[in-house]
Amino acid sequence: MAQGLSTLKDDDLILNDCVQAFTSFVCATTFPMCITDTSLEVKIIPPCKSTCTNVIKSCLTNPESASTETQEIIKKYILSSKFFPQDCCNNITTSPPLNFEYPIEKCNSSPQLFNRPKCFKPLIEDRKWIETNKSEVTSKEFCQNGCCLPCPQSYALYPSNQMERGFLVTQILRVISVIGSGIMLFSYIVLPEKRAHPNLLILFASFSIFLYSTNVFFSILKPKRVQCINEIIPSTQGNNPFFCGFQGALLIFASYATIIWIGFIILNFHVHTVWNSNIMDDKYIYLHIVGWGIPTLFTIIALITHSINYQFATLCFIKVETSNSIFFYPLAAIIIPIFFIHIWTFGYIYRIMRKDRSNAEFKTRVLQPITIQWRELLLSVILIISVIFYWLFYFIKLSTIVKIIESKGFSKFLKDWMICIQSGKGQNYCANNVENNFMPSFRSILAAEISVSLIGVYFFIIFYNEILWLELNQWIHEKSSTIRSYD
Repeated sequence: MAQGLSTLKDDDLILNDCVQAFTSFVCATTFPMCITDTSLEVKIIPPCKSTCTNVIKSCLTNPESASTETQEIIKKYILSSKFFPQDCCNNITTSPPLNFEYPIEKCNSSPQLFNRPKCFKPLIEDRKWIETNKSEVTSKEFCQNGCCLPCPQSYALYPSNQMERGFLVTQILRVISVIGSGIMLFSYIVLPEKRAHPNLLILFASFSIFLYSTNVFFSILKPKRVQCINEIIPSTQGNNPFFCGFQGALLIFASYATIIWIGFIILNFHVHTVWNSNIMDDKYIYLHIVGWGIPTLFTIIALITHSINYQFATLCFIKVETSNSIFFYPLAAIIIPIFFIHIWTFGYIYRIMRKDRSNAEFKTRVLQPITIQWRELLLSVILIISVIFYWLFYFIKLSTIVKIIESKGFSKFLKDWMICIQSGKGQNYCANNVENNFMPSFRSILAAEISVSLIGVYFFIIFYNEILWLELNQWIHEKSSTIRSYD
């Protein structure tokens, strides 16, 4: 424990002297030297009295001139230890086998401890610091005095294995989303009647959702190949171009595309219901320019500005500092008009319903589209809610984590956390204190990740009905019959 604390401030001579003296005393009294004489009797050689007086001097007398922080560390973690000697006048202990008096003659000076960092889990040794004799560190942000916070850094600030298990659940949900959106995409591609307006809008929306969900395959079962370039340094698009750079670019592109194509579905319902128009029926060339062009534009901007890196969860994304300008604000510029168009459409429907429900035009222009397209409307509402919820988490909660981890040097709270870890209290005890005071709750993190991991599942549940199953089954039967006829 004392060696662990000594790594926190190895340039503090008073703290180091106290740590050296205390550790030597504890080791000497707990594991005293033993010799066997010619009669094969084992004799215990107790530690010198100076071993005890050195502790009193180094940890009680000298620290009076030390900094407040050093005094607090010594008082909290060394003076309060049950191993700290009350005085050096009496026996080492009052009970056998160490009820000896401290010898004072022919005593050698206490051996010094090996100057190597003692890093308690989850901290790991800074190999570069050791190899270069303290002249260099692996990371100025995540390493201090020979001990480093391992990548992914946020995992260590929560109880052991909590984040790993939680994000494994979200990865499984993303795989299910891939399967669900993949089935829908396949169905809308192969069924001829699904390749006409307005079903084409659903086809391209399903393709976007499928792309979005397939990001999980970059990190499934091996999230660290996306999260970290080595055991300490997080990934960026520069040091990990495929697993972080390409994956992050695909995630940005698919996110924009999904929202835009869902927006087209809402817009199509609006112009058909409110304006009695099929203007979008023959405008697919423009829809493709917007639907794929805007995602491509913002993806390129993110890559050019080197904004893609790993910061949280299991995927690389836009770093918090530029996420609003490159992602969330432009996305809001798309979502907000879509939302008001949605309100406009249902306001129109409500007014017509109050005016005359028996009107033939109402049944044709309003009730029939709602009956046919209620699935598209439900999906759009769920996606908008999911995106807004995730944005609020990312903007409010996640920025807190990133500001703490990416601040210059260690913040006071991180130092307190390291002192807690290096005192041997364990990750679970220390992480609970940190999480309660500084970090977002694990439940809020998991809720945000689950909300966006289930997009493909939402899509499948809403659209995959008995009619689609019968149509797909008939198509498979026809194809099988055709193949058999050729045989």
